[in-house]
Amino acid sequence: MASPRVAVLAGSSSSYPAVQNLLLAARALGLAAHISIWHLFAENEFKRVPGVPRQVTIYALVPVGWPAGRFGPVRRRPVADVVHWDRW
Repeated sequence: MASPRVAVLAGSSSSYPAVQNLLLAARALGLAAHISIWHLFAENEFKRVPGVPRQVTIYALVPVGWPAGRFGPVRRRPVADVVHWDRW
């Protein structure tokens, strides 16, 4: 049997790629979205409101909606700042 840590990592590792695809799709449609884990600070209360069973694990919340303002261009750091070859 896998350790609890391995179980959490396995579940989240299959969930987060789906979240990334949702974020990209939302952006392409002009919607605002972001990943959040704030529900973890009040998980039992959060699950109670929509009736999520206790044994279900929620790895992330993704609020999606129309942005209040205008989307500007996405600013990204230079690749050389975030990619490392054969070193950290």
